[in-house]
Amino acid sequence: MAETAEDAARGAASRRRAMPSLWGMVWIAAGIGLAIAYGVGWLLSPHPDATLQRTDGETPWNITSLLDYSSVEVEPTTLKPYEVFRGLQPWSASDSLGTPCLFIVEPSTDYLQGSACTPQEADLIVDVGAWPVYHDSFAEGLPDGTIIRFQLRGDAVDVTVHRPAETAGR
Repeated sequence: MAETAEDAARGAASRRRAMPSLWGMVWIAAGIGLAIAYGVGWLLSPHPDATLQRTDGETPWNITSLLDYSSVEVEPTTLKPYEVFRGLQPWSASDSLGTPCLFIVEPSTDYLQGSACTPQEADLIVDVGAWPVYHDSFAEGLPDGTIIRFQLRGDAVDVTVHRPAETAGR
């Protein structure tokens, strides 16, 4: 059966509607370009070595007594423990003003390795220096001068290990 001129015109019109306009193609190309740029940026940005989740359980007495050595007074009811990384355990809490605080404890030695409090808008970071020469068990296998950075992010703590420049490639 032969196609009439009317059928041909209807088919051409529907094909034109199915094809995006020039501006539609520009927007699609721009969206693809932005997605590629975002993906490349994400791949090239640093990522934490570990993300520690909150754990359950009661606060042991030795943690509250260790915090007495800190210059910060926290509300004991706000203390929250996190998973352990290389023998170091982060604890978060709030002070009497509601400011978030982060404490890094070495449970095996009952030693407070570091602490910090900062307003909620700021990054809450505690750096712990690793010096195997001093026989710190958490520093075993790391070069002297390595920094282990703990950063509180919502309900988790990101951990990044920063090795000294001369050994970073090893």
